[in-house]
Amino acid sequence: MGTEEKKLDNNNNATDNHIFVTDDEGKKYRAEVFDIFKVDGYEDNEYIMYSFGESVDDSNERVYISRVVESGDSYNLTEISDEKEWEAVNKTIQANLESLGEDND
Repeated sequence: MGTEEKKLDNNNNATDNHIFVTDDEGKKYRAEVFDIFKVDGYEDNEYIMYSFGESVDDSNERVYISRVVESGDSYNLTEISDEKEWEAVNKTIQANLESLGEDND
């Protein structure tokens, strides 16, 4: 995919935790959504964690995290390029993972 901004279809295709993402060439890709979340200090934004099922190794797949930006009738997934924002997003993800681990004990 490799583009900074992708279009998220807003036509109720987000069923069973999947969305359809359109790249800047008009190709559609089905992605699994792992989480949509807010971040302290960036409350006006929503973030999405998703995957296209690309294997990194035998037990892991590549995961993407983007800012969700409303654009008229649709949404765009925008790259997080600000280092402070990325640190806050990463901190939120780590806290969520830790709380999931505590719930499973």
